[in-house]
Amino acid sequence: MRSGRPPDIRASCRSDTKHSPRPAGRLRRLPALLALILLLANLPTLTVAAPQNATRLTLELQIAEEYRTHYLVLMEQQVHVYSDEGCLEGVYTTSSDTLHIHSASDGAAMLLNRNSAAKLAAQLSAEVMAMEDSLATLTPEQQVVSRLRMAQLFNREGEGTATSVDMAVESGADESILGIACKGYSLHSSGATVGEACFAPAGAVPHGAALADMLALMHDLHIALQEAAPAYVSWVLPTQLLSSLKPELGIPLRLSIVEDNGTTISAWRMTELEETSASPLVVD
Repeated sequence: MRSGRPPDIRASCRSDTKHSPRPAGRLRRLPALLALILLLANLPTLTVAAPQNATRLTLELQIAEEYRTHYLVLMEQQVHVYSDEGCLEGVYTTSSDTLHIHSASDGAAMLLNRNSAAKLAAQLSAEVMAMEDSLATLTPEQQVVSRLRMAQLFNREGEGTATSVDMAVESGADESILGIACKGYSLHSSGATVGEACFAPAGAVPHGAALADMLALMHDLHIALQEAAPAYVSWVLPTQLLSSLKPELGIPLRLSIVEDNGTTISAWRMTELEETSASPLVVD
């Protein structure tokens, strides 16, 4: 990983700001894993600290029929998230429990922590109430048509039902992934088995504590938004994956959500692990 200069997040991802060359034969692009909701903010200033030992994980994602690869660079107190082209997409810092999300395509940035999640949830809830109030001014016939259109919008064709995982039960299907022992679980929604996963303790993954903290933040953010506006959140976020991030179980090295006919809806696979060096980014 390059350590001589900070990634340029104010422009498109250039060749000299990439974490690694794009691997050959990558599957179709999926909107960024961390681009939860487009909430523009002032662009942060990044400065580079001294390099330190780090771990790079390759994460293969499937959401519906779309596929994407991400690279997670784990350090003692920070996680960097890169796209399959090597563009910086996010910086998580444990000391502030804050995730800075960057869009290389348009230069947008977003800051996420538990305070901003609560504010965003409150905003979504207010907007849903305002929408309901506007429906109340329509005739009964117009209300039926409007609600039908909303239902069609929130259940987009080809994406399947947004299954929220509410329970994980030990299955006994323990295994070793990337040389890391992980415990097998069956995933359930409203009593039905909807998938399976294998979780490893954070301490078993090199520099895994920071990643566990980042995943816990993403999980809590999803819960807050889901409670505020469930239909909207299920439409714009990968609910199956985010609800499967169970912080109390550790780091998922593999998980999948399937439909009744066995078709995979979502999948998460850690496929490569290597030791490297990386420079923490100081975000101002």
